[in-house]
Amino acid sequence: MKDVIIVGSGIAGCALAWKWLLQGKSVAMISNQYNASSSVAAGVYNPTVLKRFTPVWKAQEQLDIMLPFYKSIERRLGFTLLHDLPILRRLHDDNEVKTWKRKALREDLSAFMHPEVFNDLGEDAIFAPYGFGKVNHTGWCDTVLYMEATIDYLKSSDAFVQETFDHESLEVFADHVVYKDMKAKHVIFAEGFAMRDNPYYHHLPLQGNKGELLIVRIADLRLDYIIKSSVFLMHYKDDLFWVGATYDRDDMTNEPTSNALDYLTSRLETFLKVSYEIVEHKVGIRPTTQDRRPFVGTTCKHKRHYIFNGMGSRAVLLAPWAATQLYENIYNDVPLDSEIDCNRYKATS
Repeated sequence: MKDVIIVGSGIAGCALAWKWLLQGKSVAMISNQYNASSSVAAGVYNPTVLKRFTPVWKAQEQLDIMLPFYKSIERRLGFTLLHDLPILRRLHDDNEVKTWKRKALREDLSAFMHPEVFNDLGEDAIFAPYGFGKVNHTGWCDTVLYMEATIDYLKSSDAFVQETFDHESLEVFADHVVYKDMKAKHVIFAEGFAMRDNPYYHHLPLQGNKGELLIVRIADLRLDYIIKSSVFLMHYKDDLFWVGATYDRDDMTNEPTSNALDYLTSRLETFLKVSYEIVEHKVGIRPTTQDRRPFVGTTCKHKRHYIFNGMGSRAVLLAPWAATQLYENIYNDVPLDSEIDCNRYKATS
């Protein structure tokens, strides 16, 4: 009997798998390998909200869990996943420069925002007449490698099943669950936007947020930082760069749109002063929530099945912390943080 069955192989599902594996637990993962949002995630982690110059909710707590978590996975897999890079927030006018300098001195932001504004980066390809504010404790996770390597690792021990999960085939008992010919102590649903079809948790107000981004080729550009303006520009590999991203709450199709393409290219061209080539236009539906907090926990009286969803665009930073919360709740009866407990919506289910 497995300790846990994890449904879903996106960033959230992989975080769960590794939290259990690193604690010596046995895991089975079931997924059709269609990761509607994770497959297009550039993987940036950032403890600040750079539109408003505010800290991310519980940013330091999440960083304290995230960094050693991925390092442990890297040692197990033999791959480098995390790339420590500063984010440079392109400042748009004198008011933003003043706001940056003022907020960088705040107690809740001083660890993340450098108080100095940088004007000369030695890179003529980037236009920034008002300079940049530097964010510390940032970087990116190679999410494509992370998910592929995790699946390969599980396949090597016959712990990965590639199929669409059939909820009607799940049997829940007082002390275990059974799915077809598989038996486990718990099952955790990390299905992303597909949670809408989950009969146990479809009452939760999951929202979709369509994101589109580009992979572009830029010859002879070398960036050892991530640029954040109205879109971000980040080196990926070789001469390829990520450009993103859009946010759309209305269109839930998986098709790229010309509106998003126009938005991304026009915003990129406000600060990139060299030519580029579009290599790929990617699309995904992020699972988001009304209050911008994930859904974690269970409404089942036997505590055999759980939800782990709604990580949104910050899954790389948030998921390891939330997975730790769920693990401690299941095995050590530690209460979940009330802001992520899915029972905050129980009254409306």
